[in-house]
Amino acid sequence: MTDAWRLKTRTLPLDRPVLVGIINATPDSFSDGGQFNADAKDLFRVDLNAVVAKARQLVRDGASMLDVGGESTRPGSEPVGEAEEIRRVAPVVKALSEAFSVPISIDTYRPAVADAALEAGAEIVNDVAAGRYIASQDRFADETETDFPEEMADVVRRRGAAVVLTHMRGTPRTMQIAPRYDLNVFEEVFDFLRRRRDRFVELGIEAARIALDPGVGFGKTFEQNWELIRRAAEFSALSQPLYYGCSRKRFLIETMRQSIAERDAETPQPSEPQRFYEPFEPESVVERDAATAATTLLLAERGVHIFRVHNILRNKVALQFANALAVSAQSAGVPRQ
Repeated sequence: MTDAWRLKTRTLPLDRPVLVGIINATPDSFSDGGQFNADAKDLFRVDLNAVVAKARQLVRDGASMLDVGGESTRPGSEPVGEAEEIRRVAPVVKALSEAFSVPISIDTYRPAVADAALEAGAEIVNDVAAGRYIASQDRFADETETDFPEEMADVVRRRGAAVVLTHMRGTPRTMQIAPRYDLNVFEEVFDFLRRRRDRFVELGIEAARIALDPGVGFGKTFEQNWELIRRAAEFSALSQPLYYGCSRKRFLIETMRQSIAERDAETPQPSEPQRFYEPFEPESVVERDAATAATTLLLAERGVHIFRVHNILRNKVALQFANALAVSAQSAGVPRQ
């Protein structure tokens, strides 16, 4: 049983769900890009006071970690340069690590960016490429490639950091261009995460420092995303902390749209004025956050430990309700389903 995650300077208990607050120091992230821009000109400049204020609210709401990113990894996004990414994130990580006691992670696939962030106070590298980006060759290694320069693993080992290894088909720019899987998506993702975990261990990173993320939304179709959620409990066979990032993603919007379409197909539009109609817009942040909280509950029931979400409080309250219900049922002698 996975009950803790060893970080750079501490051990994070996993006896209850861990909520990770998102700090996007970017102008173009899909949900909240640009919110910390202090410059009205073309140059994106991070307002550190605004970042700290946002982080303070996330921690107050219940975030146990903060994840800082300086390059959008939304489908189709364009990469930024290494120097620009460091310019964006290093001051943010330093400010947050000085202001808060919760651990900071750096969301990057570039080894040099990870190194700069770890120097600035981060404890975790959240790598969407699972160590496959080779900066010296400016390319991503193929998923089945071996014996390539393990530059990210070198940084993680040298710094004594923790790492999240994520499955991503292709690159952020190409990952949603008709992603194909020769086997069942679960089997391919499972095998990939096992191989990358084993390789990092071979290179000297303790298994206790490695968390695994199946990469929902990173090179998967609508059905494949739900397959990885449905079978989340089976990833526990890898004996690593499990990390999911479903927050506000497109497949949640499509799920809500399907529900609306099914309703409209089953019941015709009423002829009388809709006096009691409450608008439901799947694209809205409110509805996406509600859908995110629902997936968090599903995944927590399946043994997932760590959740990267935009709205910390909504997810925390949902988890508290579920826990209260479980405690009540247990005291009444009702077996859990």
